[in-house]
Amino acid sequence: RASRTISRAIGAVRASDARVSTRAVLARAMRAQRARRRAYGGVGTRASAGETSELAYKCANERATAALAAALAGVSRTGDVICLHGAVGAGKSAFARAFIRAVFDDSTLDAPSPTYLVQQRYEGDVCGADGVVRTREVHHYDLYRLKDAHEIASMVDLGESAARATSLFEWSERLGTSTPSERLDVYVRAVREDEVIENVITLDCGECEDDEDEEDEEDEDDEEVDEAYTDTAARLFRLSGRGGDWHERLRSLDI
Repeated sequence: RASRTISRAIGAVRASDARVSTRAVLARAMRAQRARRRAYGGVGTRASAGETSELAYKCANERATAALAAALAGVSRTGDVICLHGAVGAGKSAFARAFIRAVFDDSTLDAPSPTYLVQQRYEGDVCGADGVVRTREVHHYDLYRLKDAHEIASMVDLGESAARATSLFEWSERLGTSTPSERLDVYVRAVREDEVIENVITLDCGECEDDEDEEDEEDEDDEEVDEAYTDTAARLFRLSGRGGDWHERLRSLDI
């Protein structure tokens, strides 16, 4: 117990902890998300496309990443474009999966990165901030294998996604000049163990398990673990809202 306390204090994430279930954290984040939906009406002051709002989070482990993704899911809406930036293995897919599961309030939803399919669509009924149940869609894109504007145009229908869904783009740099000016950019990278980062909010969900989640413990051995997190490094997420009311929504995050 003492060694675990010391480990949490220095922010280390042991490889053996990588298999600890993220479901308890995601379930708790989903409950908070539903509360935010009831409190957040989705109407705010809109900024011009050139204005930005930025926040930075250091997530100690995948459970912390899931909590951050769930918080963003709680303030997201149809028409949003979220662009994920980062190297291979940075944690983009882990973030996208947690976001999708939180939107649909399903901590076991199968949401792999569509590396070969390019696009994966999710649809379900979601209770909104006003208490009304509506159909919600998330379109998850992975553009890694697309090489030019012709392939982008043939595989990505930005107009349809904007009208019907919240859009998540991995390797969004491939969009080039087609990138919407109003969007949320999420930059993710691994953090070096000795790295000092200023103006960052640290999230560590090492103590998230409790008695109310005991029913999840029996599933821990079978829990899916994202390969991006087996290296035990913390992740830095920089959120940059461009235009719209992203400034207000990012400031409303409660994790």
